[in-house]
Amino acid sequence: MFIIIFLAAFAAVALTGWIIYALTHPILAGQGALIFLSKAAGFIALLTALATWIGQSLLHAVVPALFMIVFFAAANKLESRWRRW
Repeated sequence: MFIIIFLAAFAAVALTGWIIYALTHPILAGQGALIFLSKAAGFIALLTALATWIGQSLLHAVVPALFMIVFFAAANKLESRWRRW
């Protein structure tokens, strides 16, 4: 139970910090949020591909793997475009 409280407090502090940063640097915060969402979607696609591969077959896992590649490539392109990260 203590670890859940710790994680909730950590998330609250991180979210508060990001909100303050977003209010003071709106364009950079938007770019960072877009990069973060692209990486998060890639990670979710990775987990989906692994679960599909284990649960069904490698052939069924091709589509989530392609989505993972697209999301990570988009995140890398955004990071290289915006040099401040």
